[in-house]
Amino acid sequence: MEKAGTDTGSVTGNRETGKAKWTVMVYMAGDNNLDGAALRDIKEMAQVGSTKDVNVLVQLDRLEDKKTRRFLITKGGGYERDCLETFGETNTGDPKVLEDFLTWSTERYPAERYFLILWNHGSGWWEDARSRAAAPKSPGARSLRTRSRASLFHHSTNATGHSTHRSICYDDTSGGDALDNSELKNVLARACTAIGKKIDILGMDACLMTMVEIAWQLRGSVEILVGSEIEEPNDGWPYTGILSFLTAKPKSKTHVVAKEVVKQYVASYRDQGETVTQSAINTVATEAIIRALIPLAAELLSDLDKNRKLIKWAWDHAPKFYDDNYLDLYAFARKLRTKSKDRDRIREKADALITALKMGKTKSLLCQGKLGTEVAGTKGLSIYFPADYINPAYRRLDFAIDAQWAVLLERVLG
Repeated sequence: MEKAGTDTGSVTGNRETGKAKWTVMVYMAGDNNLDGAALRDIKEMAQVGSTKDVNVLVQLDRLEDKKTRRFLITKGGGYERDCLETFGETNTGDPKVLEDFLTWSTERYPAERYFLILWNHGSGWWEDARSRAAAPKSPGARSLRTRSRASLFHHSTNATGHSTHRSICYDDTSGGDALDNSELKNVLARACTAIGKKIDILGMDACLMTMVEIAWQLRGSVEILVGSEIEEPNDGWPYTGILSFLTAKPKSKTHVVAKEVVKQYVASYRDQGETVTQSAINTVATEAIIRALIPLAAELLSDLDKNRKLIKWAWDHAPKFYDDNYLDLYAFARKLRTKSKDRDRIREKADALITALKMGKTKSLLCQGKLGTEVAGTKGLSIYFPADYINPAYRRLDFAIDAQWAVLLERVLG
């Protein structure tokens, strides 16, 4: 990559001689229809800017001019004033590009704690490039879908009018490439090796990213995952409020900062008529969910013919997202429990899962906030449970292997 521009060393500058409390690294994949939104968010960040205790760094790949820029955001600065380096076109879906940004950030702006934000559209764990709407069904495949339903979300469409794959950090001018689950896991693992610790907070300023599958996939490299269970409104995260808190209280513990992000996000949409969710997940603590899910799945499968109606009823009545491919795990467990009064073993296993999904400082669910009747009864953590077709890529996920969830899906759906 050809570089233009130089590091001015202003404000916090190069921190090789000392560490800040936090380095915030915002990886903005704007080489798509979010180009304008990226500039608005940088403007929000510049209302606060960096301090001696908090570095606010951005790497932005733009659609407008096919260039990539790195910024050290200053108070009153922004896109025009804070650019340190300019490159040619990059591919935000290439893990090496993210890795280079993380290396640059952590080497030049070391800190006691690191807050990485992946800024883009999101589609949860999904990584199949084929249309979800056109996915083939095997002859005689069972389906949980009882009626046609318009998509809750608006995704990019291909020439046939079907929704196309948009994982995380996708890049329009690089063939729609995006970071898949394995790539993200590996690049964050390498970053952790380099800095000698886990990334303290991974923020997903993107849709649909607080899934148990993602938290489990990244548990070795991320302490806390923060994001939305459903689609985000176009304004995304309220960066001015979040950075105001962090710069005012840079000594706050990691879980306190994560909870504040959730609080600020939900508050920013209050009285706007938006349906929103935001949650913070302790990734390592999701092991409790695994321990509860395995026996529940086994119990449901022990007499599937008898339990199939129960599963379908719980699926029908639990809140679902992403064209009915994901459902809220807590709500699903609650529905199973409600309808299994004459089946004590299922009720017992559902209760264990509900217990594993309780919120708390050391629990898998650190906290959650939400607005809107559509997300009533949710807890901010979803799981893959499609209506009919199982994406083959799902079987490659750590969670699908370790929790044996894919076995239940295959048996239920045929």
